[in-house]
Amino acid sequence: MKGNAYMGFRKADPKTTKQIVRDVLREERKMGSACNSRKCQESRKRGCDTIREQERQSLFVEFWLTMSLDLKNMFACSTVDIKSTKRKTVKGDDMRQKMSSLFHASTLREQ
Repeated sequence: MKGNAYMGFRKADPKTTKQIVRDVLREERKMGSACNSRKCQESRKRGCDTIREQERQSLFVEFWLTMSLDLKNMFACSTVDIKSTKRKTVKGDDMRQKMSSLFHASTLREQ
């Protein structure tokens, strides 16, 4: 769980779950490019442009190289809020989406 390359598992035969083989090479974690979509640039709520490239790089390195699994879970839980949906388009209890996940980039600076 440190972001390094490793050998992963797969089912030897997709039809059965009895045999598992460890022969799939998983690549190391790499940080993607910064978000530059038109919607993010127009939105004031998303805040994709508030985090500088240096901060992104340090968060990536800290998350994958220094944090334990428990710290990673705590970090994820502290930057995401789960709230019920505001607008219901389907009447009754047959809604597809009951909850929404909101990511807070501003809380990254506080940690």
